[in-house]
Amino acid sequence: MSRPSHTEASRTSRSLAAALIGDPFYRAVTVACGEDEAARLEMLGAYFALALAEGEQAGRVDLADDGGNGAAIWTTDTPAALRQAAYAQREDALRALLGERGFAHFSAIVENMEHALAPHGLQDAWYLSIAGIHPDAQGRGLGASVLAPGLAAVDAARALCFLETYNERSLPFYGRMGFAVAGRYAEAVTGCDYWLMLRQPHAA
Repeated sequence: MSRPSHTEASRTSRSLAAALIGDPFYRAVTVACGEDEAARLEMLGAYFALALAEGEQAGRVDLADDGGNGAAIWTTDTPAALRQAAYAQREDALRALLGERGFAHFSAIVENMEHALAPHGLQDAWYLSIAGIHPDAQGRGLGASVLAPGLAAVDAARALCFLETYNERSLPFYGRMGFAVAGRYAEAVTGCDYWLMLRQPHAA
């Protein structure tokens, strides 16, 4: 697992912003930016900086390369108290960053997704919460390589893992990584469907 330096974290957060700016979730939580895409990129860069910090504190962060071209951020089997403390710290910062309406969207979407997860028994599963590669660096195999260390750790822990994606075009890619679609859900805040994908641990 890589621990990004301050400079690496800054580059990586900007790369994640560029990669995910079109995602319905991130557009909904940056509603305060309106149609100002430069402001949205800046806000998302700050959002992902918070997510990287939380991942370092209470999860797992893997960097795509030494150029800051992307990352994978996981919620792992870290003790629940540590995860909750890290989340509470980020929650306060998110409220200030996103504004009242954006934070309301964030909270409602998370609640909607958690409700959909309930029947799947994922309380002890690892969660691939964020993964992205800067658009200029895509097509070089970085997506697969940034997931590989986390997936190896998942397998070593013999853990189930899951992700959610609004991007139907990403389903074959995640399928090649061992994930299978477990459900398709309509999400009310974004007005878009997303897919829940699960991955059983693979034998070493």
